Amino acid sequence: NITLWTKLWLASDLLRKGRDKFQSERQPGVIKEAEAFLKTITSGRYKGMYAPIGGDELTVIDKSDFNKKPDQLSRGTKEQVFLSLRFGLIKEYGESIDSLPVIVDEVLVNFDPERAVRSCSAFAQLSDTNQIIVFTCHPEMVDSFKSVSTDVQVIPIGETNE
Repeated sequence: NITLWTKLWLASDLLRKGRDKFQSERQPGVIKEAEAFLKTITSGRYKGMYAPIGGDELTVIDKSDFNKKPDQLSRGTKEQVFLSLRFGLIKEYGESIDSLPVIVDEVLVNFDPERAVRSCSAFAQLSDTNQIIVFTCHPEMVDSFKSVSTDVQVIPIGETNE
């Protein structure tokens, strides 16, 4: 004999599974594009993200399938998530019109060396569809970009030692 509680629990569970499936399959293109960049930048530590139905805050999924809100992430990871979202927006935008150049200034300055190199790899992926211009005064950042792509062109500006 199935009790009312069991019926309610079963109905609730089915609704939750249906919502979760819908959320995972029907995310905006920006989020889907951003997920690929997030995987690259975090070396698989975070594998996805979604905007919950009826919510206004992003949720990030780690490799153990735990959901985290941005305020539960470290500053560096938050910056990686937001950089991934920017890249997702750039890719999505470029699919509907001509791609535009991407210009950034010291965008990786708060990343540790490993995160910076992985982020440079994401920039290299984005360079398949967009021209990328990065301003930096840090020689190690130039080295990070060179370590992930042979197509890096460095143009020194400012004073030179001639």
